Amino acid sequence: MLTNFQIRLPDNIENLPINEEYFFITENGQERRLKLHDYGEVYSIPGLYNYLALEKLAYRSPQVMATLLTENLKNNGESVEELKLLELGAGSGLFGQAVAKLGVKSIIGIDIVPEAAEATQRDTPGIYENYFVEDLTQLSKSTRDFLNEKKLNGFVCCSALSEGHIPVKAFVTGMNFIKNQGWVLFNVAKTSYECEDNCQEFVNFYREAVAKDYLKIHSTKSYLHRRFFNGKPLEYVAILAKKQTDIPE
Repeated sequence: MLTNFQIRLPDNIENLPINEEYFFITENGQERRLKLHDYGEVYSIPGLYNYLALEKLAYRSPQVMATLLTENLKNNGESVEELKLLELGAGSGLFGQAVAKLGVKSIIGIDIVPEAAEATQRDTPGIYENYFVEDLTQLSKSTRDFLNEKKLNGFVCCSALSEGHIPVKAFVTGMNFIKNQGWVLFNVAKTSYECEDNCQEFVNFYREAVAKDYLKIHSTKSYLHRRFFNGKPLEYVAILAKKQTDIPE
């Protein structure tokens, strides 16, 4: 799908944070620079995000997290087919595609980027039962009513919780839609997971949620999330928990 484009990585790639990594794309002889996290523009080009993530950066989180979730369900004596998932920050559908291959039938996606929904419909049609383009911190009544009626029992946020991405309030809102003892799956950078001082806001939140018994950790897995553009590894920790009760917003 990228036959009309040429992709070039910078010659001297610096040690940039993930939200500053960039590349060059050429179409019709015109070259421009894009950041990987310029999601609207990247998703609008068919196949571009998947090419960069899967082929250039060896992005593994969707497969690792989908496997962690489904294997733990089976080991816990629960049915994968009966899982009803809400995925926050669903992007172009890579996690949805991975977990659907492992037997999950009902997945509802939500993302604030309209181009993400368009990319999902274009590149992975039929994966999501519904896909909403909304901000969970300002959710419309119709979507809120729909999600309440679905009796969801699983909530996932794959690779969207780094600083400057999805806020804690959105995560809390999404998690509160699922029933008690439902599954909650998310991931954070290993450096954030091991942080002791001046930690990322989300890390402070989930630690407090565990301490106050809103969440009970079921399983964790450290793994290679992807590589930076300069080839260095970026390790993450996937965290699988069970919701104990709603979190006050």
